[in-house]
Parts: sequence; C-alpha cells; structure tokens
Amino acid sequence: MRGAAAGVLAALLLAACTAADGDGAGTPSPTPPAPVDAPVPAVTASSLPAPVATVDVETLAWGPSVAAWEDALATARALPLAHAAGQVVVTDLYTPDVDVAVDRVTRHHLGGVILMDGAAPSDDAVAALADALDGADGRDWPVWISADEEGGVVSRLSSAVPSLPAFMAAGAATDPDAVTEAYRSSAADMRALGVNVDYAPVADVTIGTADPIIRTRSAGDDPSEVAATVTVAVDGYLDGGVVPVIKHFPGHGSVTVDSHVGLPVQDRSVTRLAKNDLVPFARAIDAGAPVVMMGHIVVPEWGDEAATFAPAAYAHLREELGFTGVIVTDALNMGAVTATRDSGEAAVDALAAGADVLLMPRNAGAAAEAIVRAVKDGSLDRARLDEAAARSILLMRWSEGLGGDPASAAYARTFAAAGITVATGDCTTPLVGRRARIVAGTDDARRTLAAHLEAAGVEVGERGTSIALVGSGSVRAEADVVVSLGDPWGLFGSRADAYVATYGASRAALAGLADVLVGDAAPGGAWPVAMGAEPFPACAVSEG
Repeated sequence: MRGAAAGVLAALLLAACTAADGDGAGTPSPTPPAPVDAPVPAVTASSLPAPVATVDVETLAWGPSVAAWEDALATARALPLAHAAGQVVVTDLYTPDVDVAVDRVTRHHLGGVILMDGAAPSDDAVAALADALDGADGRDWPVWISADEEGGVVSRLSSAVPSLPAFMAAGAATDPDAVTEAYRSSAADMRALGVNVDYAPVADVTIGTADPIIRTRSAGDDPSEVAATVTVAVDGYLDGGVVPVIKHFPGHGSVTVDSHVGLPVQDRSVTRLAKNDLVPFARAIDAGAPVVMMGHIVVPEWGDEAATFAPAAYAHLREELGFTGVIVTDALNMGAVTATRDSGEAAVDALAAGADVLLMPRNAGAAAEAIVRAVKDGSLDRARLDEAAARSILLMRWSEGLGGDPASAAYARTFAAAGITVATGDCTTPLVGRRARIVAGTDDARRTLAAHLEAAGVEVGERGTSIALVGSGSVRAEADVVVSLGDPWGLFGSRADAYVATYGASRAALAGLADVLVGDAAPGGAWPVAMGAEPFPACAVSEG
C-alpha cells in the first residue's frame, strides 16, 4: 500500500499517537508517566481517552484492527517508564537455563529473547524456555521468543527443528506451493515449541561472489523473482503460526562489507535501490509482511549514519512504502554499531530515529536504563517510546491468533528436492544406478549421503557412479556428478556429466539429494542466479 492510501493510514496512526500527547514535539503527556518502580496496572483502551480516528480504516495492512492498535497504545502509555523501555529490547540468550532466561527478561522488563547458539540444544529445552517465559513480568501479552532460523548456514534451531536448506533453495524451486508449505511446516514446528518470531526470510538481492555475507541466504539475483519467493515464504510462516521478519532493509546483498565487522556504504542511489534492492521489501509489505529488519547500511542520500540511526530510512519505509508494522533493528552488537556507540547510545539513537524493537544490544540492561534516562532528561520523547512499545505489544497480541495445522511429514527433505538444481544432458535417467562411490566431501557429508543411498538400495563403495561433494561451486572437482552444497557460482568449472546444487548441507538436504540422485524425486530447481555459460539446461526448466 503506497501513495494516497499510505498517507491516509499514516494520518490515522499519527492521530492515534498524538491525540493524548499534545500537538508539539516534546509536549508532555496530560498525565505524567507512572514511577519507574510502580507495579504494572491493568489497562484497557477504555481506561484512557480514546485516540481520535480521523478516517474510516478498520484494519492495518498487516492484519490487526485499528481498535487493537489503539488498545496497545493505551497499554504502552500506562506502563511505568522502565517497563515501556524494556518492552522495546530483545536480548540474546546463549543458555537453556530457564532461571537465567526469566531473570534476564524480568530484571529490566525486556520485550523478549532471541535464542542463540547454546540456548536450543533440543526441542524440549526450547519448549521449557518458552513455557518459563510465558506471562513473565506479569504482562498479559506474549514475550518475544524469537530465533534466527533461516536454514542453510544460519540455523540456530537446528537441534530442535528440521533445518531447511538456505533460502536460495526457495529461490531455485519452480513450485511456489512447495516453498509456502516448507516454511509453513517449519513455522508450525517452531510454534509448537513456543517460538513466535523468526528473523527470516531474507529479502536481500545478492550480487554474487562480491557479496561477502548474504550469498545463498538470498533467494537469488533477480529482484522480481526474489520478491515472489519472499512473499510466498511470508505466507508460509504466517500460516504456520510464526511472525516472519523480512531483512535486511535497504538490502545487504549488494554491498561488499559485512556489517558484522564493519560499516557498509551503499553506492546505489535511492532511485536505483527502488528498482532493485527495495523491490522484495515493497512487494512483501504490500502483501502484508508484519515486521521489517533495519540493516546497518549507510545510504548517503539518507545521511552519513547507518540506516539504523537515520530517520530518513525509517521515513522511507513508513511514507514511501506505506509500512505500518514493526521495525526491528539488526543486532546492535555488530561491528557496524559497536565501533561508534555503546549499548545505551545505540539503543536511544535507534529508537529516536524510528526503530520499534532493539535487537541484541551488547548490554540489554544498559540499553533499557539509557532509554529511561533519555526520556527523563528530555532527549527522547515518551510519545516515541510509547509508539514503539505499543507496536511490540500489538505484534505479540496479534501473534497469538496465528497458526493452524501441524507440520507435514519429512517436509525438510521434500523441500530440499524441490529446490535442488540439476544440469545434465539426460534428465530422464537417474543420476546414480546400482553402485556409487563418493570421491570427495567432508566425512560427515559423505557418511550421511552414503547412508541415504544405501537405504535406497544403492551399493556405496569403490565402484559405480562417482560423486564429488564440494562446499561451493568455486571448488574444482572431477566426477560423474559434482554437487555444490553451498554457493553455486563457478560450479561449471568442474568436469562432470551432471552438475547439482543443493544450497545446503544439512541432513535433510543430503536426504533430498539422495532422493534426486536415485530418481525417487524430481529436481525442482532452476538456477536462481546467473551461472555463466551453461553446458546443459537445468532439468526443471528443460522438462517444464
């Protein structure tokens, strides 16, 4: 939703945010905020003056009603200052210890947690954490139980739920229904454990090997195709019961510095970005995506700061793209941020610029305390904090209504085959017959593939079709079948009768690979990126 429609809704939300706070920046609320240490009162929309709705709009673009927004805003305004400050912070958790988790959240009234390495050793551990945090701090809305579960190389819940291949497999898949079902099932599995937010899918458009960090995390290099893939993945997440977060606005796939270690500067103009990098974000927003992650990327037209701290970046999302949902920062403990700001400065600056949720400050407590100080000394408007906290609360309340059917059986393995790309001269004959030998690959990958081939009746040993498993297409190999388990670029530099890309090396990806090799499943993928001169067309294309 853009243009006039976006302006109408923006007017409504502005009225809702300012009706009880005066008409000028920094104007104090008619009723002073509750003391920092006061208990959380029971609040409903009817207990405060109703925000004025100036136009007849009943539902926000991403799902909730305007009445629900007004109720969330009333709740946020009535919170003690420390509680409102904490609500906009999501902290990183590296342990499955439920006591640690509850203490982290309640001490500073934090909005929630993101489960990092070590916090999710099993499905039972994740479920126990989620159960312990349910209703923490006396709130009547859910805590953020969030994860970074993209699939592929970013799979923080791989010990708790089946790990999908990287998102490039979704971009390769020629059946959009297969993509939706894969992410619906993945979300259903996460939701069954209590996870309610996933920082995926990646909406970045990759530029290929010059892209240092996104690569197969992207669906591909064509903006329109990436947009289509992101949109169907978002549908899947929502149907499965998990809030998706599209990332990393305004696009990390076309910069050549990794924001984990430095500050990327985007050399494209905003006009060019609108025709390339921003296309997936715009399309997903139009389709109802509820959350966008703001990346640590400088766009010179928006100022000298990373977009995280640039009001013009948030204005573009709100005013140009008509986004009415939640804007969460990328992790605030990344090098692009920590080189110039401590936890408190980063939190206040991002919030003031327009962020709603602050992800992973190095010190979550210091971030929340800095927000409290900033409101008290007048450097941050309480109205801005209330707006951000209200969006966080609204999202969590809305998330309770998501979800439906349980996950499909063996969905990760099925999806792996749907995204696998095969290029060979004969797409009608199985790539592997009665015997096979695996001539390259890590020990774990070779053992896993061999087990699946043997289960399919293939004798794996020193004879038969030779299979080379390489970590990326840039690694040269010679075999009957050369398989890239990672980046596809350069794959045709190997010598083979058949070239295969799986876009992932998880057990499910290797199981799907075995199904394709023996002919039990058709490879459903086309090349999602430019591959140069192709010795053979992709089977999914040539047979389609």
